[in-house]
Amino acid sequence: MVGPGRFAARFANGLVLVMILAGSSPGVAQDEPADNTASRYQRTVSALVTGEETERRRFATIALLELAEIYLAEADLARGEARESDRAGRLLGWSRAVEQYAGQLMLVRDDIELGLPVELRSHAHEVPAVSVAGRTILLAHPRKDQQPGYEQAVLTRFCTGTRCNELTRTLVAEAPIPMSAASVSPRWEFSAAGPVCSHAGLSLTFRAGGQLGLQRSLCEQLMQEAEELATELAWQQRHSVAVDWDALEILPTPQRPEHLILLNSAGDSLLLTLPLVYGTPALLGQLAPWLQQRHRREGASPLHLHAAELGWE
Repeated sequence: MVGPGRFAARFANGLVLVMILAGSSPGVAQDEPADNTASRYQRTVSALVTGEETERRRFATIALLELAEIYLAEADLARGEARESDRAGRLLGWSRAVEQYAGQLMLVRDDIELGLPVELRSHAHEVPAVSVAGRTILLAHPRKDQQPGYEQAVLTRFCTGTRCNELTRTLVAEAPIPMSAASVSPRWEFSAAGPVCSHAGLSLTFRAGGQLGLQRSLCEQLMQEAEELATELAWQQRHSVAVDWDALEILPTPQRPEHLILLNSAGDSLLLTLPLVYGTPALLGQLAPWLQQRHRREGASPLHLHAAELGWE
């Protein structure tokens, strides 16, 4: 967890940046990142800078609400730690400051609903910002390593009611990609060597004599998580997100069941609940070739995994 001193410094720095941004020329997208290096989130913000006002206002509202929820969760976390800490005074002071800031974010959101002018600002070397009636807020998670998760959460909520592909599309997909993963029904084969389950070229071999009920559960969980991840990755690629297959990384998210999957150095990410993939070291790297090929026309090359080698039996 970020300590009170570190948070206070970050909070103060954020206020300084807000003051600097508030003096910038209104309506200008400053130092917009190039399309070939920008994340999908950054490209969405850049498109909205000069896009339709209705969509810009909706995006700003969602981004502020998501950020307020994050700061309120941080305040709750600090209060909980204060009960068992000899730094209770500092933690409670930090909690009050964070809660107050969350309240300020909600007031800015209220200004949007009142119809005050809204601007989005995109910068090559800084997080985007939203300005409402001259008051500017950096759209930054208080924990820097969780910024991709925040951006993905905002995109997910915003794109639920918006055709985001029309804002950011630069490539044409090779083939249609399903919006969500279908329920998986693995195929089973039994032999003296042990049962094998498979789905779309991905197979998992178990030892003979194991608990079949547990083996079925593990197989179904793996195949469902792999299928869901493959579908989401293909959807991201369809929307011009470059996936670095050799650098995929999965991380936990504080106080949330989802996991954060980092896709590239630009900051693109996914928020998915993948307990088996997260809890099994090196599994994501082993799955990468299959994930990359799963939704190609020719299908994926076979990938054989062994439950014993993964530490599952």
